[in-house]
Amino acid sequence: MIKQVKNPIVEVHDLTVAYDNKPVLWNADFSIPKGKMVGIVGPNGAGKSTLLKAIMGLIPIASGFSKILNENLKQVRHKVAYVPQKESVDWDFPTTVLDVVEMGRYGKKSLFKRLNREDKQIAVEALKKVKMLDFADRHISELSGGQQQRVFIARALAQEAEIYFMDEPFSGVDMASEKAIVDILLQLQEDGKTIFVVHHDLQSAMDYFDWMIFLNTRIVASGPLSEVFTTEILQNTYGGNLSMLEQIGQIYKEKQFPIRES
Repeated sequence: MIKQVKNPIVEVHDLTVAYDNKPVLWNADFSIPKGKMVGIVGPNGAGKSTLLKAIMGLIPIASGFSKILNENLKQVRHKVAYVPQKESVDWDFPTTVLDVVEMGRYGKKSLFKRLNREDKQIAVEALKKVKMLDFADRHISELSGGQQQRVFIARALAQEAEIYFMDEPFSGVDMASEKAIVDILLQLQEDGKTIFVVHHDLQSAMDYFDWMIFLNTRIVASGPLSEVFTTEILQNTYGGNLSMLEQIGQIYKEKQFPIRES
């Protein structure tokens, strides 16, 4: 089931990405309404991170296209923020926490224009929101994994975007940091923003997201949580993995979630 919507904030059409002539994302086609918290789930190697990078124009695509706010990415790049996987960042780069967050302001500046007092204040406020202002002068490498993730989310907040793409923001963080990040994302959603999150834990996915994309190289399903979180779609996504299906059964039991067979 792939629910297409009118006036989508993000739409993807027949998007294919291949490495060494082997498709890692195949013919992805879906659309997302504004203001949703979108969880992207699927097994390891399913193409979740690839999907985000393809939409963001960070990797070449074999075919298809995507639109954001009914425009090509180039026209609306300043309205989009991206938080990469923590493992892809060079944490030894010599920069402070505040410097990292201020980088989020340069997308709104013309070439070679310096940050002004307003930009710096926006960066400070972003650090306050993630409760990291006390670390503003620390070197980024001195922080814990959860603290580093908060800083990169602060950088995204400083961009004042309309759409946020986040690649595994909860990976390697403690529960306190995860809760803090979720609270920030929920506030963004309340403010009318749209958030995409690559995520692994199905149980917390049911609490965090109101729209889900199930992916296993192809899009298995995309739609409201209550319509696509079904045993059939989960089985089609995870391919009969017994331990995963046992976990899914336990989730249904604990949450008393309605099981739809079709």
